[in-house]
Amino acid sequence: MPRYSREFKETIVQKMMPPNAQSIAQIHRDTGVSEPTLYNWRNQYKNRLFPKWSG
Repeated sequence: MPRYSREFKETIVQKMMPPNAQSIAQIHRDTGVSEPTLYNWRNQYKNRLFPKWSG
């Protein structure tokens, strides 16, 4: 399984967000990173920006 740098992940996640808003399928085709991995990166990024409130 390949390991990706933090910078690479952040660059890819930025492509998923407005104003770019590329689809995960398109980014997968462009980069070869699996779609489940891309979903995980996006969710991790969102959780970092908007952490869940604990009770």
